[in-house]
Order: sequence, then structure tokens, then C-alpha cells
Amino acid sequence: MSDPYDIQNAELMDMSTPSSRKKKVIITVIVLLLVVVLAVTCALVVKFYVISTFVVQGTSMWPTLNGGAGEQNDNDLTNGDILYLNKLAKIKRGDIVVCTPEWPALGGHSIVKRVIGVAGDTVEVRDNKVYLNGSLLYEPYISGDMDSMDGVWTVGDGEIFCMGDNRHRDMSYDSRVGGPIPLSTVVGKCFLIKGINGKLRTP
Repeated sequence: MSDPYDIQNAELMDMSTPSSRKKKVIITVIVLLLVVVLAVTCALVVKFYVISTFVVQGTSMWPTLNGGAGEQNDNDLTNGDILYLNKLAKIKRGDIVVCTPEWPALGGHSIVKRVIGVAGDTVEVRDNKVYLNGSLLYEPYISGDMDSMDGVWTVGDGEIFCMGDNRHRDMSYDSRVGGPIPLSTVVGKCFLIKGINGKLRTP
């Protein structure tokens, strides 16, 4: 024979089940919403403070980067390689960076160049060659022979010396003309490239 107290307790448990399930659903929804909000917030922080993109224009970094028309001049500013930039990365020699130096000829536009020297370095250009701290710099990335723009520059604290990879016929307007570039004008360091063919590659 069934115990009336057991039957009553079972009824009470059954009555409480829908309420428990409702609470679980609410808690699950709240957790999911928090996860979504956190994910979106992280994505926005990364987008605005850590990572940005830049579309290559012109021929100053050919053949490393394609401005959209190979080594030829190109008026379309949207069809070049896309660079993904790390805004927080430490800059070192050999890096490809996007910066916005206050050079009148640029009119406030950003440029993409390769870092040749950092603070404390002496960069010398003579006889169509680059010397870093007195030693000839090995540069397998440049496009053909460099048309010399001779000079000697000492890179100060908080500065970098940058040049384009395409130095044939003075195709690159860079630190040889404007001098060392303040680090404060660097937008970011390139860590990934999306080519005009859609394929990804590293610098």
C-alpha cells in the first residue's frame, strides 16, 4: 500500500519541475547573451585597438606588394593587396609597416614601407647600395638595382628609417627624402597579406 506522504511529496516535486526548467532556460539565455556581448566587445576592441587593414596603392613596394597593376602605375585605389596590421607590435628591422609621416608631399596619406633602421642605427646610401652601421645590407627583396639617392642618416630615439622595395628610377618616396619617421606616426606592422588573387601569405 502506498504511503500518502510519498504521493504528496511526488506531487510537490512535479509541481516544482516546470518552475525549475523555466529558471534553467532563463539562466541559459542570460549566459548565452553574456557570451555574445563579450565576443562582440572583444571583436570591436581588436578591430579598433589591435588590428586594422590597409589597401596597397602604387608601385613603391613592388614586387613584394602589388598595388593592383603589377609594377605599372594604377589609378584604382581599391584593387591592391590588402595588408592586415598589428597596431601594438614592436617594430624591428625588416618589418613592413604602414605609417602617416607629416611629409607635405603626402598630403596626410598613409604609406607602406620596409623598416631599414631603428633607433641608434646609422643608414648610409652610396653607389646604389645601402649600408647599415657600416656594413652592406643584404636586401633580396628589392626590385632590381637601386637608383642611388646618396646620404647618411642617424636614426634617433622613437624613430625608424624606412624605404620602399622598388627603388628603380626613384619609384619610392621614403626616408631618403623625408628622413627618419617618428614611431608615433606608425599605423601598424603587417603580419598578413591578402593578395589580389585572394590568397593569404605572410610578409
